[in-house]
Amino acid sequence: MATTAAEIRKQVAVQFKPTHLFAHIVLFGVGLILLYPLVFMVLAGFFSRAEFTSSVLGLLPIPKEPTLRNYLVLFYGSTEAGVQKYFINSSIRTVYNTFWALLTSFLAGYVFARLKFKGKDQLFLFLLGTQMIPGTIALIPTYLEYARFPFAGGNHIFNGGTGILDTWWVYLIGGPSINIMGAFLVKQSIEKIPFELDEAAKVDGASTIRIIFQLLLPLQLPIMAYIAITTALGTWNDFATPFFYTSTDSLQTLPAAITRLSSAAAGPAGIPNWPLIITLGLGATIPALLMFFFFQKYIVQGLANTGIKG
Repeated sequence: MATTAAEIRKQVAVQFKPTHLFAHIVLFGVGLILLYPLVFMVLAGFFSRAEFTSSVLGLLPIPKEPTLRNYLVLFYGSTEAGVQKYFINSSIRTVYNTFWALLTSFLAGYVFARLKFKGKDQLFLFLLGTQMIPGTIALIPTYLEYARFPFAGGNHIFNGGTGILDTWWVYLIGGPSINIMGAFLVKQSIEKIPFELDEAAKVDGASTIRIIFQLLLPLQLPIMAYIAITTALGTWNDFATPFFYTSTDSLQTLPAAITRLSSAAAGPAGIPNWPLIITLGLGATIPALLMFFFFQKYIVQGLANTGIKG
């Protein structure tokens, strides 16, 4: 029997409650608050340096004489900011660190989930404990380690030279490391897979390498996607490594370049070019937002596959 218009209106009236309207209003208001900084950055990018420093900015900064110069610098670069170079450096670091994070996380997770050796649990707890150490505590020891790197930068074994500071080796050596949380997630996921599956594959003639990469790895794709996304976001937004361990302009990544540009007095009266700095910040933010927007479902799937709720 066809549903009449009156019945449809009655069903809609039953499903709709005043609390639904209130919830939508609250969500809309929260969404506006979260989007406001992004809107402010977009509008500030149309200011010239002179107008920005001489204007009293309102809630929404509207320039009287809008200019596209800052956005042209963002896309094409200038003598003040080699944006393309910073983008390339950030992209290379992101891809490189993400690759090693995926490789080390999966292999370490497999070792702790499937292999049996003395002290395995204690070693894994120790590795997890290192995650409780704030990263800022390691800045000075890491700097000294890079500066005293043997036989690099004129160094002898214990003193002299500059080590690998202010070189690409800071990124190539200092970047890759075992992603402990990634290894933990892979370990949790692999432990949920019956060990009999491995034994059945061995009976069929599969080698250990085939079991690892053709049997277990495809089952970890949601976890690997989660590790890739979080590592890529963390590396893309990292400014500490290039800021503290490099000084050459050609080695800077975008976040570090923005920080250096904002720290240095540029232009008349020592006033930094804030509209340009804000626009560059917008350029650094948008890739991270797009990455999170398109791949956020993998974050949920990755955590769900480990049995972790939160």
